[in-house]
Parts: sequence; structure tokens; C-alpha cells
Amino acid sequence: MGVKPGKTKKSRDLEAPVGNRPEDFLNRGIKAAVGALPVLGGPLNEFIAFAIGDPAQERRDDFMQAVYDRILDLEKEFDQLERANLRSNEQFQATFIQASRLAVSTASDEKRKILQNAILNSALGSIDENVRQIFMTFVERFTPLHAAILQVFNNPAANEAAKTRAAHLSMGGLGLIIQAAIPDLQGQDALANRLVSDLESSGLLNGASLNVTMTGQGLMASRTTELGRAFLQFISDPQTGTVP
Repeated sequence: MGVKPGKTKKSRDLEAPVGNRPEDFLNRGIKAAVGALPVLGGPLNEFIAFAIGDPAQERRDDFMQAVYDRILDLEKEFDQLERANLRSNEQFQATFIQASRLAVSTASDEKRKILQNAILNSALGSIDENVRQIFMTFVERFTPLHAAILQVFNNPAANEAAKTRAAHLSMGGLGLIIQAAIPDLQGQDALANRLVSDLESSGLLNGASLNVTMTGQGLMASRTTELGRAFLQFISDPQTGTVP
């Protein structure tokens, strides 16, 4: 990716980086989703609009504002994020609309950050449109824990906790590395196995069975496929290269 300084924007008012904002389109989608729920009467309809519809729109607005603020911050480094370039970037526009929809239906801050990274990376990089669409289905399906496992297995030695655990093992299973690197998975063997299975069946990991015993050196080997590395780049922070 070329890296050139961009122009500094003085205004941080909420304006879509592309000319036509998708907010009205997304509002209609939210209202349609709420309208599709079974309604027994006026009071229930008002309750659903108040308890679900209004907060959903607020989440969407907060998400879009956060994306816009990040674009303003990064356009000083990446000329691809200048407004004129974004207006002509259909992949950025498509990802922006898709991610904004998904941000409404998640309660996870980490997932919203992954969605934000996908938007930014769709503008910064060049990716085949078929692959981009596949990656967006992964983003919709996968949890932040999927992303955390993928990052650990991409380069286990880069994770200090995983590296330290492996250094004290002559033989062991990958499950020990994952539990050391991701504390939320400690004592959650069934969940960890399911997450790894999802990633392997999607072609993002290879040879990552958590129960196979191997040497400490083998535990530090990368398990991501070429597709897995590309997806990891798609959802990683464009500055730090890490996932939430």
C-alpha cells in the first residue's frame, strides 16, 4: 500500500465520507426489522420501537461517527482515505453499508471494532470482490474470540503468554497455548474446540487441533492458511496490525 500524507480536515461534523450517506437506507432497514416482529397492539409496538428500534439507531449512529472520526485521523497517513478517493471506491462504500448494518445487531465493542477495521482496510487495500464478500460473511459469523484465536495461531511466538507457556513444555497440546494466550478460554475446552473447528472448516486454519501432542517448538509454528492471513489483515487495525 502506498502511504502518503493526506489533507487535514477542520470539521468533524458527521458527514459520510462518500457523497450520499447510507443513513436513510439503514433507517428503513431498522424500521423494517422492527416492523417484522409480531405485534399485538399499539402499546407493544411503542415498546418495541422504544426498547429496540431507538437504541439500534443510536448504536448505528455511534458506529458511523466512530468510523468517520477514525478516517479523519488516518487520512493524514493514507491518501486512499481522502474524500475524493472514497467517493470512487465502491468496495469501501459496500463494506461501509454492510458493516453499519452489522454494527446494529451486535452488543460487542470488539465486534464493532473489527467491523470498523474491515471498512478501513477495504479502502486502503486492493482485494478481489469475491474475496471481500466472503470475508464479510466471515465477519458476520465469527466472534471476537474467533479473531483472537486466528491471531494467536498466525504467529504464536508474538504472544508473550503463549511463548512463555511453550518454553516450559517439552511436549504439549495447542490447547495449552490458546488458554495461555486467551484467558477467557481457560477451562472452556468445548468452546475452544468449536472455535478452532469453525476456522478450520472455513479454510483459515490448518493442522490446529487443540488435542494433538507436539514439541514446544511445534507449538510455536504458524497454523494460518494464506486465506487466513489475508482475512486477518482485513480485520486488523491498519496501524497496529492487531485485532481487538
